Amino acid sequence: MKKADETGLSDFLKLGETALSALAGAARDMQENKGEKCDFIARKLNLVTREEFDAAFAMIKKARMIQDDLINRIEKMEKAFKSPKSTKPKTKKRTPARK
Repeated sequence: MKKADETGLSDFLKLGETALSALAGAARDMQENKGEKCDFIARKLNLVTREEFDAAFAMIKKARMIQDDLINRIEKMEKAFKSPKSTKPKTKKRTPARK
């Protein structure tokens, strides 16, 4: 029975060695191709460069400034058109409808 136990143990060790060898090869392959993988993932996610991000951020900032300026101008015009004497809108007198 010792012979069978030794054969089983030997087979188990060979299997473990093969698995470790495969893992080491996969790790080496991942290490060698990590740059390509990162580029592939970046393209899939539609990531932008820092320069493109900064340019878009500057455009958004300018648009917000213009929006704030327009809001302030509209508020000034609304205040200028308000009548301090009367807050009720003027309505026309209705004439009775003819039958």
